[in-house]
Amino acid sequence: MKQTIRSKKILFLYTELSGYIINSFENAFSSGFDVHVINYPTNKEAPFKFTKNKNIYYYRRDQFKSSYDLSIFIKDLNPGAIFISGWIDKDYLNALQNLSIKANKILMLDNPWEGTLFQNLWAFYFRTFHKELFDFIWVPGKTQIKYAKKLGFKKEDIFEGLYTCNNKIFNIKNTLSLPSKSKVLLFVGRYSEEKGIKELWQNFVSINSTLGSKWQLWCVGTGNLWDNRVLDKNIKHLGFIQQEKIIEIISKSNIFVLPSKYEPWGVILHEMVSVGKPVLVSDNVGSSSCFTKNGVNGFIFSHKKENDFKIKLKKIMELSEDDLEKMGKESVNLSKSISIDSWIQTLNKMYD
Repeated sequence: MKQTIRSKKILFLYTELSGYIINSFENAFSSGFDVHVINYPTNKEAPFKFTKNKNIYYYRRDQFKSSYDLSIFIKDLNPGAIFISGWIDKDYLNALQNLSIKANKILMLDNPWEGTLFQNLWAFYFRTFHKELFDFIWVPGKTQIKYAKKLGFKKEDIFEGLYTCNNKIFNIKNTLSLPSKSKVLLFVGRYSEEKGIKELWQNFVSINSTLGSKWQLWCVGTGNLWDNRVLDKNIKHLGFIQQEKIIEIISKSNIFVLPSKYEPWGVILHEMVSVGKPVLVSDNVGSSSCFTKNGVNGFIFSHKKENDFKIKLKKIMELSEDDLEKMGKESVNLSKSISIDSWIQTLNKMYD
């Protein structure tokens, strides 16, 4: 059997891996790309276990002690396109600066534009010293486009759809219909201040008592607020659950809640709408602009509006099963705006 000749060699200079990005790498391989990835160790607060495709080449970041080591590696590899995850790793940037080979260089950015002094200063610095390194920029969605333009990228050099969920796991065929007897709100994320989880616990306990304690709140995750979690008979703290097993939990829930105070994108929302869940999300969740329509497949609230979170949470908890089912179907429709197919199409455009 002849081995397939893979002429499209790509390199990702990445930070922490996740299930959805590994799925994207595997689909790139299936589409004819020769995929190489330099990545950081797993985050202790999200200890995902991955089964890595042996046909994809992974390299530990600590194998490279300097930007010089990185540039030598990249030169020997000679990829046709290099993707760099943000600018947190200065050696990544310096390695590109000293690179002599010809390759398309793509910046991957998921930060939204907030107009802070730091962002304005950094945008000026980037335009002056780093913009010429890059041919394109790849962002998750519209909330990042303004930042991309501030960095000096033209409209035709900005591509959307950087992140997409794994539809082999998260799809409407892989979950059960809404359970009729149980009433379950689901949160998946880190136990940290920025996720708005403390406000979720407080509002849930208060509202549930007025509704005859019909509901349960299931929380999946871990983090620095774990020891300060609210202990209530209707709140289940399930700890960290690996991706392949979480679908069992999702199938038993009615509504997904993501009350983040800061969430540049949030692939978890794409995952939840893909399995047909009605959602309640804050307007700080970047992906809400793509996967949530207020009053259609759920509600969007603002932490800046007094009691808005509590009001919208009560509103969605009071909806009938029929209303929730209709919202779930609308979630599935919205989930299709970004897919692994569109991700591969964009990859090909930037490579060529």
